[in-house]
Amino acid sequence: MTKNLLDSSVLDRFEIVHLDTADRRGVDNIGRLDAGNVWLAGVHGARFVSLLIRHSFDAVYLPISKNLLGFLRDSLFIGPATVRGTPVILHFHGAEFDRFVRTAPAPVRILVRTLVRRAARAIVPGDGLKPMLRDLIAGERIVTVPNGVADLPARREPAGQHHGRVHILFLGNLLPGKGYVALLDAVQLLLDEGLDVEATFAGAVVDTDVHARALSAVRYGVDRIRFPGEVDSATKVRLLHSANVLALPSEDEAQPLVILEAMAAGLPVVSTRRGAIQETVVDGETGLLVEARDTPALTAALRRMIMDPALRERIGRAARARYVACYSVERWAERMARVFAEVTAGRAP
Repeated sequence: MTKNLLDSSVLDRFEIVHLDTADRRGVDNIGRLDAGNVWLAGVHGARFVSLLIRHSFDAVYLPISKNLLGFLRDSLFIGPATVRGTPVILHFHGAEFDRFVRTAPAPVRILVRTLVRRAARAIVPGDGLKPMLRDLIAGERIVTVPNGVADLPARREPAGQHHGRVHILFLGNLLPGKGYVALLDAVQLLLDEGLDVEATFAGAVVDTDVHARALSAVRYGVDRIRFPGEVDSATKVRLLHSANVLALPSEDEAQPLVILEAMAAGLPVVSTRRGAIQETVVDGETGLLVEARDTPALTAALRRMIMDPALRERIGRAARARYVACYSVERWAERMARVFAEVTAGRAP
């Protein structure tokens, strides 16, 4: 999303100074406390203070973490900007930030409430996520900006026109909360029924113990169930084009970018009624939604997709149309620029 912002039409209206705070050591390093993370946080915090001193910014924009160490790092940016009197725009890409606050130690809860309530705007990707911030910031300062993703090259044929083996795709980090173990169970139940289906679970392994147990329960070979690991951008596009259905039965989500990418590729989606997913996927029109942790319902939704090519084609076309209308990078950039303009209105350039 940061790359989308830096490559978007927002730069036609605003001068953006980007402080790169990325940690490129891999997803298994997220939320860990080690010397490298402490050093990076200190370096990035010092660079940010230096930027504040050297520039007179009209606003500071910051995507927010929802884990303890991540938010403590974020406070190194929110705090100095607030003290200097620079409006802060916080972007909440994740869901259940309120749960993080409730379970955090008391001093951290006080820090969160002190910093978040002073924000000029809090951005969430769906209206259904606004309640998680209602005890932290005034409601009129919480705004909805649905995510947007870059378009994909056109696939050769609509998803529903493939009449061979039906290919189910899971694309994302292999976290228990993403529901990939439930999806693995559902796929094997469908294979037990004799349905001609295959599944690819593409993503980095995060919880090795859970993944080891999941692999031990696999009853079919790699011609039916594959775990290729983390994939690059080109491979991701190839998988989206070769699949017939994207399945993401997550237990904890805001608005997953992979669902938007699948819609851009004209893929029907099977997912859960979590976060902003139920605002993104129109049940029965651009995908099928089930409750999280409901393996029988997930199996039934996938069975319906597998056995009805015409349904897949109709839903895939509708998903593509909804992506173009609502979730392109251009539409997202327009909405982001509107928020920036509201916050900086009246400030001297």
